[in-house]
Amino acid sequence: MAREAGHCVLCHSAPGVDAAGDLGPPLAGVGSRLSASQLRELVADISRLRPNATMPSFHRTEGLNRVAAQYAGKPALDARQLEDVVAYLGSLK
Repeated sequence: MAREAGHCVLCHSAPGVDAAGDLGPPLAGVGSRLSASQLRELVADISRLRPNATMPSFHRTEGLNRVAAQYAGKPALDARQLEDVVAYLGSLK
């Protein structure tokens, strides 16, 4: 949820977060609407399901544009972080 880490609340509002973005849909209730598998797929690589989405792919490393050399081949979220985000989003019932 930390804004300085570049995660969800930069673009999405979330329960209990006062300073959050409004570019993406609110996250309240997302755990009731989507399964853990669906959440994982959206966060890991939303472009597979929604090619025109403005949300970045947080776990994909191939086929990306405008990636700084020091980040090439490295996901924005490692596997553990991805699972933590999925667990958090799944808890938002």
